Amino acid sequence: IPLRERYAIGYARAILSRPYIFTIVFLVANFFVFLLMWEASGMSSTSLWGAFPETVLLSFGAKTNYAIRFDHEWWRFVTPVFIHVNLPHLLINMYSLWVLGPWVEKLYGSAKFVVFWIATGVAGVLASYLTVIPGSHPGLIGSFLVKSADEPSAGASGALFGLVGVLFVFGLKYRRELPEGFKRAFGTGMLPVILLNLAIGFLGRGIIDNAAHMGGL
Repeated sequence: IPLRERYAIGYARAILSRPYIFTIVFLVANFFVFLLMWEASGMSSTSLWGAFPETVLLSFGAKTNYAIRFDHEWWRFVTPVFIHVNLPHLLINMYSLWVLGPWVEKLYGSAKFVVFWIATGVAGVLASYLTVIPGSHPGLIGSFLVKSADEPSAGASGALFGLVGVLFVFGLKYRRELPEGFKRAFGTGMLPVILLNLAIGFLGRGIIDNAAHMGGL
């Protein structure tokens, strides 16, 4: 076997054998918090598939600009990353974490993975905070990012976009050293994922917090 291929196989084997403990920790934590929120909502199927009551979302740490600005509840920049508004929201995000998390954690190690998750999650919440402009009429393009109502915002998707960004940058940075399969998976291979999610975000503007996604990315 040529040296480069031997190196590629060794590289892949070394990466794939590394643990991804904190991906599992975050998955379990998100499901646990979700169950607590469902219990606080009276365990009704309406809140499970529709949305948790606003009082439950706020008591568990959803972001509203009012609570941060006027009540000085700065912790709301972090807590939204760990809560979800309904079951489909949780399942989509946790599936994405299960797909992306192990790669990032194996490539960079658990400590950096945790830093990436928290930092990009907070960046997403901050971007969401900065793009709430009460009474604004942002128009078709502006409404992709700008929100005129200060509604509760929550979810791990800003941090998930952060993981996509990490894999994109990793693929570009090491494009010369990476084995062929890794090149296709990361770097430019992440572009279709990014573009597809931006398209979904544009169609779902008003429901989807695109500013949080872009902030995380």
